[in-house]
Amino acid sequence: MAELDPKYSIGIPEMDAQHARWIQLIDEFRAAGSGHLLDQAGRHAASRALQKLLEYTQSHFASEEAFVAAHHYPDLEEHKRAHRELETKVAELLAEIRAHETNTTPLKLNMFITIWLMEHIMKEDDKYARFILGKK
Repeated sequence: MAELDPKYSIGIPEMDAQHARWIQLIDEFRAAGSGHLLDQAGRHAASRALQKLLEYTQSHFASEEAFVAAHHYPDLEEHKRAHRELETKVAELLAEIRAHETNTTPLKLNMFITIWLMEHIMKEDDKYARFILGKK
C-alpha cells in the first residue's frame, strides 16, 4: 500500500489508508491516460484504469459513508451528494472513452480527477474528520 502524503492525512487511519490507495489508483490512471486518447491502445488502457478507479471510488465512498454515519456526522447527506456527483462524472467520462466520443484530453481528465480528489479530501473529508476527532 502506498504511503499517504501527510498533507492529505485527515487523522483517521482507516480513511487515510483508503485515500492512499485512491491516490495510487489515480497515479495508475495518469500513467495509462498519458497516451493519446484517440488511439485504440491509449483508450483501452485509460478505460481499464478509469474503471478500476471508479470501482474503488464506489467502494471507498460506501465505506466512508458508513463510517461517518456511525459517528452521526450532521452533514452526511451533503457529503453523499458530493460522492454521487463524482461517481456520475467519472462514469460519464468512462462511457465517453469507451464510445470513442471524448473531446477530453488526458491532461484535462487527469486534472479533473486529481483536483476533485485533493479538494474532497482536504476540504470535505477534513470536515467530518474534525467533527469525529473533536468528539473524542
